[in-house]
Amino acid sequence: MDKPVENKKITFVRFAVRTLAISASTLALFDFLKGEYQAGGLLALGWLTIVIGEKRMFNEEKTNEEN
Repeated sequence: MDKPVENKKITFVRFAVRTLAISASTLALFDFLKGEYQAGGLLALGWLTIVIGEKRMFNEEKTNEEN
């Protein structure tokens, strides 16, 4: 069956990181559409870094709560 949905408390840090990720991905897309490939590539790389960092940050937080 389905697993129960855990209530994830959204903190200011989580909100800020998600906002940065959404902004970077949106700006990267717009820069690629405008033809500014260098700026778009750097923003896409920044977005990827933010997403990886977010996963590591919040997965570590989850394992610390279980112990």
